[in-house]
Amino acid sequence: MQNAKLLHLFKAIREGELREFTQFLKSPFYNRNQRVIALYEYLRKHKKNLEDEKLTKEYTFKRIFPKGEKYEDWKMRELMSDLSKLIEEYFIVKEAKQNELERQMLLIKSLEKRHVDDYFFKYAHNLDEKLDNLDVKNTQHYLAQLQLQQLLYHNPATSYYTNKGSREFLSGILYNTDMYYSLAKLRYSQEILAWERVRGEHIEGFISKEILENIPEHVASNNLLLQIYQLVDKLFKLRQPVFYHQMKQLILKNIKSFEKEEATYLFTFLINSLRVALSDEEVFKEGFNLYKTGLAHGLFMNGDFFIVNHFNNIVSLASGVGEYQWTQDFINEYYTYLPQEDGKHNIAKLYTAHLNFLRKRYDDVEALLYTMEFEDVTYGLRHYTLLIRSLYELRKTQLEDKCRAFKVYLHRKHKARFISSDMHEGYNNFIKIVESLFDTWGKFKIEDKTVVIKQKMNSMENVEFKNWLDEKINELLNKKSTAI
Repeated sequence: MQNAKLLHLFKAIREGELREFTQFLKSPFYNRNQRVIALYEYLRKHKKNLEDEKLTKEYTFKRIFPKGEKYEDWKMRELMSDLSKLIEEYFIVKEAKQNELERQMLLIKSLEKRHVDDYFFKYAHNLDEKLDNLDVKNTQHYLAQLQLQQLLYHNPATSYYTNKGSREFLSGILYNTDMYYSLAKLRYSQEILAWERVRGEHIEGFISKEILENIPEHVASNNLLLQIYQLVDKLFKLRQPVFYHQMKQLILKNIKSFEKEEATYLFTFLINSLRVALSDEEVFKEGFNLYKTGLAHGLFMNGDFFIVNHFNNIVSLASGVGEYQWTQDFINEYYTYLPQEDGKHNIAKLYTAHLNFLRKRYDDVEALLYTMEFEDVTYGLRHYTLLIRSLYELRKTQLEDKCRAFKVYLHRKHKARFISSDMHEGYNNFIKIVESLFDTWGKFKIEDKTVVIKQKMNSMENVEFKNWLDEKINELLNKKSTAI
């Protein structure tokens, strides 16, 4: 059952949750089937080796059903399905316990349906008041208030338990709807632009952007997040650095007022804004300092996992300002928190190779990367370009094979729409120039040919790693003749 849904769900139960889940499973409220418990205990026994041949359905059947009973596939499928549903139920219960706002909303909805009016109105009023008094309200807070207003508006006992009339509740419904929409639309506007830039796809909503640009000043001034999101929107539209500095000041000044998830999101805006607001020389230093501040506040985690894009950015920015030892220490400390259960060690090797490349330890790069393959584009592009550049520096003839393999990889990922046409073109042009440089190896009097290569590259609008390629071309031009 190696590819069964059950194993994927079972792997998602954390080590520290196994005892708690066992108690959950043995509770008669959730489960009375002892064979489901037996199946779980069998899986738990083999948790460290879930690829074992002893985890086939047939072999497992023999271990949990009475001796001599004939194997029937439907029985195993039904048992596996039951255990899968119980794991999912456990995840739901666990999530509800950990999310106080959702837990309160579920209780209020339950009391409303059961007509426990005294406590329904008491809890609804208390939660509404608590949300009103928050220093910073995000989309989830407005959504919760919207749901509360809807429940109160439609409840026939509202006029008896509250002093508000239908008009006030309708006004609240509209206000919270507008605030939720405005925050959500502004929050995701830059992600939509990034998607369009990277994937080459246009995404359009049915409500115009002009509406968001004309939010009344008194409304925006009452919500810190709305102010920040508007500054982000202005920065990307007007390209004026003043908006970045205003946004940064607001975020850092109020960092302790935000929930960690929201604070991480705001730091993401800052990082994504760097190239719009600052010069190339400033981007790396500013980005590195922002990430150090964010790490000091415990950001960039999603539950137990480090957010992959931030991990990648931190390595790139820290190594870009020459903080090699800091970068290696960061990789060693945080790579185990990456969500790729089977690939995180390879990711650590990839970034160690990145540091080795910067230190000109090209043999070490080749040793780490040559036999690797990454399906994830985030790592695949870095893997191929690091390896190809290192093979070039080492003058290894395997460079030609890796260039061909990279072309195939790019074609496959572009066809599957994992990379945009612009990215596909930029990396293919990188390969073309590398191959042209490769053709000069072992030849004398290559100055004229190198000049042609430089002209060819300069005629291309889109070339990845152009600075590195330019450096390699200039190295050849500075030699009167080359024999390799």
